[in-house]
Order: sequence, then C-alpha cells, then structure tokens
Amino acid sequence: MSLNIFAGWVGFGGVLLTALTLGMFLVAAGSGHPGWAIVAGSALVLVITTAVVVVGGTIHHDHKLGRDTPHFP
Repeated sequence: MSLNIFAGWVGFGGVLLTALTLGMFLVAAGSGHPGWAIVAGSALVLVITTAVVVVGGTIHHDHKLGRDTPHFP
C-alpha cells in the first residue's frame, strides 16, 4: 500500500471518528457525565491530531520528492 493511499484512508477515517467522538462528547457533557466527557474529548483531540499529522506529513513528503500536490485517491 502506498503512503498516499494510506494517508487518504487515515484522513477519511479521521473525519468519521471525529464526527463520532464529537457526538459522544456533546452527549456526555450535556447529560451531566463529566468523566465520560473528558474521555470523549480526549479521544476527539487524539483523532484530530493523528489525522492532521499523517496527512500533513504525507504532503511534506510529496513536496520533498518534487511533487506539487499530494496524490490522494
């Protein structure tokens, strides 16, 4: 599997998991469960950070190889 395809799937999965964990965070915070809200909020930050780092690193790698734009599927 090439790096660009992997980064594309990680970005796509990151968007899906971000929507899921954001919903979990909002429900937990709104229903008065601060412990679960902290867990869901931490997972939300972790998912967003991981997706941004993988996609950003791939873009940097593509530019280092002389490609103008990343070639995501």
